[in-house]
Amino acid sequence: MQYAAADWVANYARTQPEARALTNFDTGETRTWAALDARVGQIAHALRHGLGLQRGDRIVNISDGDLRHFELQFACARAGLVWVPLNFRHTIVELSRACREMQPQLMLTDAVWGETARAVAAETGIPVTLDWGKGGGLDALLNQDHYLPASADIDPDAPLQILYTSGTTGTPKAAIVTLGAMVCYALQQVQFCANAEPGGHLFQPMPLFHFGGLNTASNPILFFGGQVTVTARFDATATTAFCGDPANAVTHLCLPPVMYQMMADSPAFAAADFLTLRRFICGGGRVSERLRAAYDPKGARFVPQYGGTETGPVTSLNPDRLDKVMAGSCGQKSNYIDMRVVDEQGEDVERGQPGEVWVRGPGVTIGYLGADARIERPEGWLKTGDVVWEDEEGFFYVVDRVKDMYKSGGENVFSAEVEGVLLTNPAVAECAVIGVADDQWGEVGLAVVVATAGHEVTIESLRATCEGKLARYKHPRHVALVESFPRNVTGKISKPALRVQFGGSRSV
Repeated sequence: MQYAAADWVANYARTQPEARALTNFDTGETRTWAALDARVGQIAHALRHGLGLQRGDRIVNISDGDLRHFELQFACARAGLVWVPLNFRHTIVELSRACREMQPQLMLTDAVWGETARAVAAETGIPVTLDWGKGGGLDALLNQDHYLPASADIDPDAPLQILYTSGTTGTPKAAIVTLGAMVCYALQQVQFCANAEPGGHLFQPMPLFHFGGLNTASNPILFFGGQVTVTARFDATATTAFCGDPANAVTHLCLPPVMYQMMADSPAFAAADFLTLRRFICGGGRVSERLRAAYDPKGARFVPQYGGTETGPVTSLNPDRLDKVMAGSCGQKSNYIDMRVVDEQGEDVERGQPGEVWVRGPGVTIGYLGADARIERPEGWLKTGDVVWEDEEGFFYVVDRVKDMYKSGGENVFSAEVEGVLLTNPAVAECAVIGVADDQWGEVGLAVVVATAGHEVTIESLRATCEGKLARYKHPRHVALVESFPRNVTGKISKPALRVQFGGSRSV
């Protein structure tokens, strides 16, 4: 898939040089497209010629979210290098394991995570470690007279990013992303997310070491010449105040439901005016009635999506159909991807029946890092491990992860189905269901619940909520009350952590 227009930065530096491309909300630092192009060219030159890195070499960074993430990404694309942003929430042991797997030639870090990064570099033998803050480290190697220009020789099918999966159901995997796939991600969002319309401006408080923060919304906005404002940490009040001020002209947010709810509960929400917001992109959970009721008076348009790191983030997304959103649909199939829903034998199921999603398309990862980087796919289809069903209008509904299913008395129980029913109980603010061992039935459901303030939750009340809505074997047999849930970087509840905490019967 060779094409000349592979360098987005050079294109917009030529066509709209003074337009804003990047802003750091925390520091006020900005980049116009012209300034971004200059930085990208200088960084690419320093990496290839100053440090002597060769095409295909890997660079890791452990650092807070910053506009330098995007500078490095585009410099690696121009220089033929591979960028690996690492999760600063991981321990030194976990980060060292990742670096041994990556075998990078360079570690980049900042003032916040410098001590951790240098410990990891020393532990794993990374040759060079540099700060990338203003005035030192990498910046000291830059020279305005040394600039690597855009080239039509960029290979869009070569690895550009290696991103670790969120590890929702197990150990994170290192998925390979190409520049060509990133172009596909931007095009997938066009139909329902309005990211191609002029004046796009995304506020991005999600971590930039994960697919959601980078490729679900940020890069698609930049691909069409829009602006991204980043912040190192999500703060519900600050996010609400900034996005709720029309003077800032924010057009897009991309968050999990739990963060949208935190915004609704913040003191800034009452005064927020989301006049300029085109879309509230939503992944990692369904839009609850409580969330809809809070945002509806403000004209919010939620766009639930479904996807994952390996699938290229958007497999399906929802048009402006509130009835489908509130029914829990994750939308219709995206453009540039094929989807099948199959049974355990790999045969297509009828509409309305649950089955595993298989996908294929140009945005699907070419593989994981390592000897088995090329994922085995039956006839080119990637098995997602997610169970969904499709209605007569082609809207998909996520049932569960295959690995989150448990068997009670020989019958399959999908946790997400039970969770959806339990959430209709006003006393249940949040919940997660896991299978736990049972002498009689093999496994039964344990409902882990965060109770709504001022409400009492008992196993009897939960089972009463399920009565008439779910078969009896699907009703939870136990309940555990918690104040909050362990979550991964995308805001999803960590089922592996719950299984460890509560003795879940399935270890993934």
